[in-house]
Amino acid sequence: MKLAQLQSAFQAHVLHGEEAIAHDIVADARRPASMRLGVYTDAYGARLVEVLAETFPAVQAALGTGPFARQVGDFVRRHPSRFRSARDYGAQLPAWLAAGLTGPRAQGLSDLARFEWAVAGAFDAADAVALKAESLAGVEPAEWPQLRFGFSPTLRRLSVSSNCVAWWKFACAGQPRPPRWRSTCLQQWLLWRQDLAVFYRRLSRAETAALDAALAGHSFGQWCEPLSHPAAAAAMLRGWFDAGLIVRTG
Repeated sequence: MKLAQLQSAFQAHVLHGEEAIAHDIVADARRPASMRLGVYTDAYGARLVEVLAETFPAVQAALGTGPFARQVGDFVRRHPSRFRSARDYGAQLPAWLAAGLTGPRAQGLSDLARFEWAVAGAFDAADAVALKAESLAGVEPAEWPQLRFGFSPTLRRLSVSSNCVAWWKFACAGQPRPPRWRSTCLQQWLLWRQDLAVFYRRLSRAETAALDAALAGHSFGQWCEPLSHPAAAAAMLRGWFDAGLIVRTG
């Protein structure tokens, strides 16, 4: 067997359990071929579980180390990595948790995994130079309604319907453990990074609508029109600038 064929067969065994390579593994009285192959198969799965524990520490804390290893071990077996970077692995875990668990915990853990995935994405996103609010000083009044904004690549928007953020604070910020998972009204959250710190805050209904419209490319005139007062639009815009969210105007 050529080297490329051997590598392909080995990968097929590790990822999919195919046994063709077993015929090319030298066995002895102490270590059969299945044991020798199992070392690599088990190590591959264990390393991916460790990777996901690094990405989803709050999910691990909420589930417990043993249940997390079992649940995520099943996920790894069903969803082997197809990425060159381990950091890109795990986007399907929230849906896996929602489908594999029951009751409020299923929604809560799925929301928590999505929140942690957003935190990781915000941290790893590309840098961009944030603009200051003073950059608008030269904009003429007649130009404001058509003004559009480009946002930081670190920005993440999330909708959740559980108290998952309280569980995240318990696991990652040293706050008290919530007594139970709890369904809530739909909550809107904004996450972003400044320098090396990831920030998050809950959005009001008005800011949710305005921000989502601005992210969709709507002009200042379009997204501020539904607001009750022009001062509200100005305050929101100032807050986005102060948070380093705006990187482009035009």
